[in-house]
Amino acid sequence: MELTGNYARALELYSEGLEIATAIGDQWFAALCLTCCIGLVGITQMIVKPELTHERLQSVVAEWRAIGDPRFTAIGLNSLYWSALRLGRYDEARAALEEGIELSISVGDRWVLGFSYRGLGIIAQKQDEHTKAVDMFQKSLNTFTELGARQDVARALADMSRSIFVLGNDAEAEHGWCESLRIAMETRGTFIVLEALVGLASLQAKHSNMEYVLELLHIVLNHHVVVTHETRKRAAQLHTELETQLTPTHVEAIQTRAGEKTLDTVVDDLLK
Repeated sequence: MELTGNYARALELYSEGLEIATAIGDQWFAALCLTCCIGLVGITQMIVKPELTHERLQSVVAEWRAIGDPRFTAIGLNSLYWSALRLGRYDEARAALEEGIELSISVGDRWVLGFSYRGLGIIAQKQDEHTKAVDMFQKSLNTFTELGARQDVARALADMSRSIFVLGNDAEAEHGWCESLRIAMETRGTFIVLEALVGLASLQAKHSNMEYVLELLHIVLNHHVVVTHETRKRAAQLHTELETQLTPTHVEAIQTRAGEKTLDTVVDDLLK
């Protein structure tokens, strides 16, 4: 449910799992469900107090340490890094991921390792260190490719393309976003599809194709799947910048056209 963008249902299932695990005294599964639940709430910005999310995730990591499970301690640290990043605590976020990398290597967990590299790339990206970000995303991409984790490959490609675009390589960024789009559609990763669309919209905006860009952004912002906070923020910012350059009547016409299109048809057109 989470990977296909049905966040509300995913939260219900995580919460139900937590209740059952707590009722039967299964500490391991309770910690797992709590990790997933808090991580999803934090990523989608469904609460107004990120400090509370951070405190809860710190407690979850402490539980995994007490249980003595290094793999899930690393998973907890990956969620903790994201909440620390949202609070602007870059050093704390980086330290969590670096510990997660050590733990993942110690138990041979390549999947969590790939996410830790991705996290370091996102931190570098937030601090405008885009060359470093590309290096970290490439490590993540290589790891997920080796594992055959195609949806995670799509996510890493979308992330890496943002930094490649900032560094001025439009052609490579476009290729990365299109490949991300193709894989995400095949694996039903709708939230990644929407992220790749925002990336391609930013590329089109650079070349003054405003009407088409606004159509793409309208589709992203009004899609029935819950868009992640970061994707929505990027889409809304670009939409606001471009909307002011057109008349209200013109904008309304663009919105009407966008409303008549489906996500499938838009993606098909982009990948032709």
